[in-house]
Amino acid sequence: MTEELKKKKKKKSYDTRVKFLVRKGLLPDIYRRQISRSLISKWKREAPDKYVGYELNDTNIPEVYELIKKVSEDEKMQKALKTFYRITKTLKDIIGTGRDYINILRKEKQRVVRIVEGAKDNLGIKKAIKVFGISVSTYRIWAMEVNFKCGQSITKLCSNAYPQQLTPKEVHKMHKMLSDENFLHWPIISVAYHGMKTGKLKAHPNTWYKYARLMEIQRRKLRKKRIKYEVGIRANAPNEKWHADITEIRTADGILSYIYLVVDNFSRYIINWRVASKICAQIRLETFRESIIFAGLTPKQVDTTQLIVDGGTENNNKKVETFIKEFPVEKVIALKDILKSNALVEAINKTLKYSYLFPRNLMNQSELINAMKKYIIPDYNNLRPHGSLHGLTPQEAYGQVSVDFKGIRLKMEQAHHERINYNQTHSCLNCVYGCNR
Repeated sequence: MTEELKKKKKKKSYDTRVKFLVRKGLLPDIYRRQISRSLISKWKREAPDKYVGYELNDTNIPEVYELIKKVSEDEKMQKALKTFYRITKTLKDIIGTGRDYINILRKEKQRVVRIVEGAKDNLGIKKAIKVFGISVSTYRIWAMEVNFKCGQSITKLCSNAYPQQLTPKEVHKMHKMLSDENFLHWPIISVAYHGMKTGKLKAHPNTWYKYARLMEIQRRKLRKKRIKYEVGIRANAPNEKWHADITEIRTADGILSYIYLVVDNFSRYIINWRVASKICAQIRLETFRESIIFAGLTPKQVDTTQLIVDGGTENNNKKVETFIKEFPVEKVIALKDILKSNALVEAINKTLKYSYLFPRNLMNQSELINAMKKYIIPDYNNLRPHGSLHGLTPQEAYGQVSVDFKGIRLKMEQAHHERINYNQTHSCLNCVYGCNR
């Protein structure tokens, strides 16, 4: 009885896949040496349908097995596959579910760079980059940013490796200008052009936006939701097209005031303005008369100025029509006589409200008129550069003043070279990359 139990213990059972490999002639030698020849011969003679589910053995299995066999015999290939597995696992962990693939990877660029560097010996950097689905140039930028970190720079990058970044002195100037109370109601692009024109800081507007984000400067923002409009009416010269509109504002005392504007299309220059307690045809007529006098339009003038208004009765009445006929002015109603809207002057209304008026919390109409006269209109017309005017102020554009942008460009190029020279010779202390002080 004891001997029979010993025999039963010694008897082995084999997986059906082993029998399948025998019939296909694919059994590895390591198994062949452990199985008796008689048993192998028996399995070869067996019919495949003896085992339930034999059809699951796909015809591609021999090829798959052959590949596995080659991999098991090639140590270098094993390392490459392990590396590939680590990359795909990292990729899966990082991305999860998301649409902006590159943006998601960029947030985890340090992990991406480290895994690619680890795959250098086994898989090769180019193949590893290809697995991640990014370009070689993108990977190089990420690798530089990861490997050349610097705690002394606001960009967190070594100034020697990235000499084109702003110098500490320039960063300080930019911070001072962006935090200046006099410029808080200006958009960043206006501050950038102002710095460029005055020579205080010669840097591209995109650089200003980038460093403003890095410095996390909280600027005054009171804005309505942006609405994308189609390209509106565009003039080719001053006094070619004017826009007239009325907007309302309620002061702290609860009184509603109305701001009348006449704006030049070409320059965005506010030709005439008026603050009143009501919407009145007589006041509207006075603003038209004062605008014509300011622009120097005469009845004998050949060139006609197109005056674009809305459909209100303050713009369209007998008094206005009679007066307009005496001058080379063609009054048209937006969205009626022409297909375009009066959007340009409405955009200027929004700028005046959200950048100038609302932040000041004006107490009454008297304060409103005083602010418009002494500060808001002079600042908007004469001081604040406009991005849409390529850095000109409305006054400069209306007067067709030529700004020496070529000279400004040369100064910016000079500042660029000085910046590189400074950053390459004034790197941070104890730099692990061997930068010289």
